[in-house]
This record gives sequence, structure tokens and C-alpha cells, in this order.
Amino acid sequence: MYVIWAILGIVFLYLDFKKTSTIKLTLAATFLFCSIIAFKFEQNYLYQAFSLPSFGMLFYFLIKSTLRKEQKDAQKEKDLDDFIGKSAVVKKDIGKTLSIDGLGYIEYNNQLWSAKSINDKLIKAGNRVEIVSKENKIMNVKVIENAKE
Repeated sequence: MYVIWAILGIVFLYLDFKKTSTIKLTLAATFLFCSIIAFKFEQNYLYQAFSLPSFGMLFYFLIKSTLRKEQKDAQKEKDLDDFIGKSAVVKKDIGKTLSIDGLGYIEYNNQLWSAKSINDKLIKAGNRVEIVSKENKIMNVKVIENAKE
């Protein structure tokens, strides 16, 4: 019986590689884990019958929450492009770029972001800065007088 579970798991895993879906990934993981249970307890069909719904629910919620977090992170990364040219407030001093403690923090839209100075100058907390560019999730900023809100 474990061979059938394993084959079903591999088939759904293959289908998931074509286009990711919570259901296909859940079924693949569930069937693969059920194949392990069926291999370990070959004569006990009660364990196999119990493992299918229990692993199914467990993996569904784990996979769904993980995919949801990844989607939020991807949206957050996409939204970072909208920050360029906007002003923010320095919350933790931004040191010289080449120093060990060169990264500081800025607050934009009630969220803290790592930041570094583009002109290698110390920027004290409380100063307003303009977001010039980004590298991954680190904002490159410069001190300004009049920035867009």
C-alpha cells in the first residue's frame, strides 16, 4: 500500500512543479507522509486511515500560512519601489557607510526599515531624509530639507 501512497505523492509533487497550488502541495506532502506510515505499519490500516486526514489538515495549514507569508513578503518588496523619492524620519543614527555600524533605521508609513547614507555622512536620529534607492531591503537615503510626503 505504501507504494500507492508514494506514487500519488510524487504525481502531485510533479503537478505542483508545473504550477504551485496549496491543494496540490498539501496532497503531495500528505501522500508522501502516508507512504512512510504505511511502510512502517504495513498491517495496521487504522494508522493509515488516521494519518491521511490528520496529515492533510496539518500540511494544509502549514503550507497555506507559509505561502501567505511569502506573498506578503513579495508584495512588501514590490511596494519598496514606491518609496523612492519619498521622505522618512531617521529613528536610529545612520553611520558612515564603510563603518561597522553604518546601518541605521528610518520610519516610513509606520514601519521601520534599514537604511544607509548615500553620501557617506553621519545622519542623526530625528532628521528627515529622502529615499533615493534600495538594495534588497536596505534603503539608501540622503538628508533633505523639502521632500515629498
